[in-house]
Amino acid sequence: MSVVYLSFGSIAQLHNNSLLKTSPIGELSNKARTYAKDPGVFSITSSASATILFNFLSQKDNVDIVLPQALAEVQIGIVNWLYAQAVLGNITGNRPNTLALLKAQFTNNVEITDIGEMVTNNTIWLPSFVKGTHTVSGAKQDFYVWLADAYFRDQYPKVLFTVVHPVPIADIDVLVNLNYQDLATRLAKETPDVIEARTKSLTNGSEWPYTERNVIGFDVMDLINTGKSNKGYWRYLEWGNGDDAEDQLFDQIQAEILAKSKYPRPKWEEVIPDLFNPIEFYVIPNYNRYGLTNKTNGAKSQSPIVDRETMMALVDKYLTPNMTSAHVIGSMQVVPFLYKSFAAAFVAKANNRAEMKKVYNLFPDYSLIPSGDPEAGQMNAGTLEFIMGMENLLAAAEVVTPISLPPSGVTRIERFGKVYVAKRIGKAKFIVMTRWQMVEDKVLVD
Repeated sequence: MSVVYLSFGSIAQLHNNSLLKTSPIGELSNKARTYAKDPGVFSITSSASATILFNFLSQKDNVDIVLPQALAEVQIGIVNWLYAQAVLGNITGNRPNTLALLKAQFTNNVEITDIGEMVTNNTIWLPSFVKGTHTVSGAKQDFYVWLADAYFRDQYPKVLFTVVHPVPIADIDVLVNLNYQDLATRLAKETPDVIEARTKSLTNGSEWPYTERNVIGFDVMDLINTGKSNKGYWRYLEWGNGDDAEDQLFDQIQAEILAKSKYPRPKWEEVIPDLFNPIEFYVIPNYNRYGLTNKTNGAKSQSPIVDRETMMALVDKYLTPNMTSAHVIGSMQVVPFLYKSFAAAFVAKANNRAEMKKVYNLFPDYSLIPSGDPEAGQMNAGTLEFIMGMENLLAAAEVVTPISLPPSGVTRIERFGKVYVAKRIGKAKFIVMTRWQMVEDKVLVD
């Protein structure tokens, strides 16, 4: 039996009542409140409790349940104690000490197993989250209580999507049946007011405020008139944290299409390849070979000179258990970057389309030219976007941990049980192994 509770501890005394401001600790932003359509709200009415607990998810074996009041009061008690200790000055920015204090304080049918990074409002410190277990009838039940809004918004692991297809889902096969000219005419009928009416119908008149509303476009290929296509746009509304849920979104769109279509998946993979078989590359940087060392501050750059044995050892460790050796050998290319002289191995996901097995196929004009050099402008705009995007990803991969906040535009994801950072650049998603993971696996000495 698996039980989990995900909540946020709101402390009224810490709220920032300035206009459009949210306290870094103890206050839930309006956006975060939309992470569930109807979050539970718990308090201890018999005492002067500082904390209101917002419960966003309670599940038993992946089935929604209601957080029991008794367990909610235990979690509220943890937050109240933390707040009181912080006010007394007993909680500082020292994470290990705070975890030790919590473990010593709470031992009766509750075990504190971890806390997040320490966060301050410039007056007191609190952990960004508290993780633990309740013991109920001898069984362990997991709980998280966040105390910092920015961390909650980034780390909350759930999202719900409502998808608005480019045409009503009952008519989805027109994307296959019509040639590119007739399909363009059909898509033109889906005017903004028509789309909005369909959106309101799918959301019961926008009954629940949503977290995000976005649009994603895919080329819809004409299989008869080779090379001709139309852009189809899928609108989607989300409740929760959709930053690292692209896989879930694509899976849902695919499932909804296949459930209403007379055509099998292989046909749709031809018609909308970027949806049904999106391009992905795993990137394994060579963190453990250094080049130049700055004699003033000790900062090190990487060496772009990599022997095959060293790189293959890293790639084999992280990818070969989940891909065939033949695929890895056939796909892997080592790419050097001007950013800190990094060299990184690129390997396509196992079922990338045949013409997308190597990263060179995407960026054949890639060159090591500084952005300020006039010749850089001769590279394709997509290649320049790739260079800038990879610099952001490599910088993020050096510092992101499982409990830290990733930089804007970069998501932290888990693949094969390992921590990566990811970003979609153009039509391809690049998934970069974190330095933290290699240190954790003792591949790299910190």
